[in-house]
Amino acid sequence: MNMIDNIIEAPFTKEMVSNAKKKAKNLGKISNSILGGEGNFAGYLGEEIVADYMKALQISTDEGDEKYSYDLVKDNQKIEVKTKRRTVPPKGFYDASVADYSRHQNPDIYVFVSIQFNDNTPIKSWICGKKDAKEYFKQATFYSRGDIDSSNNWKVSVDCYNLPYNKLDRI
Repeated sequence: MNMIDNIIEAPFTKEMVSNAKKKAKNLGKISNSILGGEGNFAGYLGEEIVADYMKALQISTDEGDEKYSYDLVKDNQKIEVKTKRRTVPPKGFYDASVADYSRHQNPDIYVFVSIQFNDNTPIKSWICGKKDAKEYFKQATFYSRGDIDSSNNWKVSVDCYNLPYNKLDRI
């Protein structure tokens, strides 16, 4: 397996973009958001992409508390989608991140998505891999806000757990 074999390009449609924009507008600004709500559109688009690719049921906008614990359901597996906006295609050494404040979520697996944007327009997307939730936290490195991740000189903006994409499982 080559270092980035787990990263697969996953196209999206205009309908997915439209659905994601509507959901993001309805959600508005959310607390505990790394981007102050600016990532809502990308997050919902990531969910649309994974739901389509996996043929999973989206529940993130349903009523009830479960919508805060995971985004999709497939074969009784609770799936949480974590999406990053990018200006370049992802590489295997880039990090899959889960913010510490998201630990209240209760997924069975995480699926990580990268979406390349040109300004606010999505141009390409990739599903970068998946990981069993318990395994993710066993393998990930914890970084505190303000730490410098020596692998990429990134100054950590919130307490989080990082695991390189090349350590994820192929979806």
